[in-house]
Amino acid sequence: MKPLFDTERPHATSLDEACPVADGSVVSKTLINTDAIKVIEFAMDAEQELSEHTTPFLATVHVIDGRLRFTVAQSEFDLGPNDWLLIPTDSPHALIAAEPTRFLLTLVKERAS
Repeated sequence: MKPLFDTERPHATSLDEACPVADGSVVSKTLINTDAIKVIEFAMDAEQELSEHTTPFLATVHVIDGRLRFTVAQSEFDLGPNDWLLIPTDSPHALIAAEPTRFLLTLVKERAS
């Protein structure tokens, strides 16, 4: 899927409008995607979940609004608005939205040297 924005010029957007919460669904929109980084906005209705999975990239989650229950490598985190979470490379993680929630997922695709 093509990202919403290219990285060749400045952009501004309302994250509310870019990816609204849909009833009974998990929605995602890729905002940017380069060789180095990928930023995705997720919108999850209450009780929607993503089952345990891993990613080969360092990842961060920044909650915009709502509430998430995150499990990362057997540690549990209750995240609310403006909370931030670091997910180490290859760490198993899962999440459930405790209420309608939107968050930004950033994947760092280049490994530090």
